[in-house]
Amino acid sequence: MTAAREETGNASQTDGTIYTDSHDRQRHRGSMQAIADEMHRPLDEIAELYEEILGQMKATAQIPDYLPVLVSKKVKQMCRQH
Repeated sequence: MTAAREETGNASQTDGTIYTDSHDRQRHRGSMQAIADEMHRPLDEIAELYEEILGQMKATAQIPDYLPVLVSKKVKQMCRQH
């Protein structure tokens, strides 16, 4: 990650992240850790899947505050299928 980040209303533009700010990143990281613990999977594996789904859902989200719950649900469903 680069030291200097240009924050916008949607996401950081210079480092390509999907997080709007550090609070947003922390909130989603907490969800990822909870899923990893619950599903007994490595955090790296969960984070990769979570961020892929988050990127897809964030593009059309009308209420971003619901994203951690909705993305977590989708990630858990996908983990159970594999």
